[in-house]
Amino acid sequence: MIGYLFMDILDYMHSNIFNTFLTNLIYIFLACLFVINATLQFFVLYYMNKNVQRYYTMVLSCLFDKIASHAYLIGAILATASLTKATTIWTLNTVGVCGFVIGAAINTMIPATDTMSICADYFNLLGSLLYLLATIVTRIPLTQIIGLVGDAVYLIDSILYMICWFQEREMMTDSLGQYVLIK
Repeated sequence: MIGYLFMDILDYMHSNIFNTFLTNLIYIFLACLFVINATLQFFVLYYMNKNVQRYYTMVLSCLFDKIASHAYLIGAILATASLTKATTIWTLNTVGVCGFVIGAAINTMIPATDTMSICADYFNLLGSLLYLLATIVTRIPLTQIIGLVGDAVYLIDSILYMICWFQEREMMTDSLGQYVLIK
C-alpha cells in the first residue's frame, strides 16, 4: 500500500514527474504484488485450523481478493497498450474495486475475536469503499483526494493486519508446530 500511496501522492502533486510508460510499469509491479499477496493468503489459509468459525468466510473473502487482484493486474497491463480504451481499463478497475469491497464486507460478517483484527477488518472495508467511491466519481477533482485517503486507510489497515499476523503467529502454534487460529 505504501507504493500506491507514494505514486498517488506524486501524481496528485506533480502529475508529470515520471513518464507514462514508467508510471505504468510501476503500477504493473504494484498490481503483481497484490496478486502475490492474494496467492499467499490462500497458502496461509491452507495451513490454518479448518474448524475456526471464520475459516470459510476467510476463504470466500480471499477468493474475491484474488479475483480483484487479477482484475487490477490486467487493467494495469492493458493501460500500457495505446489501443486499449479507457472504458476497458475503468471496467477492470471497477471489477477489482468491487471484488475488494465484497471481500472486505465478507470479513466483517463474522467478526474476529480480538479488537485489533476487528479494527483491521473495518479499515479494510473503509479503504475499499473509499476506492469504490473514487472509481464511481472519476470525473470530479475530488477523486484524487478520495483515492489518497483510501490509500492512507489501506496503509493503516495493512499495518494492523501485519501486527495481528505477528501476534497470532507468536501465540498460536499447536504441538506439531503448525500455525492455527484460536476458536
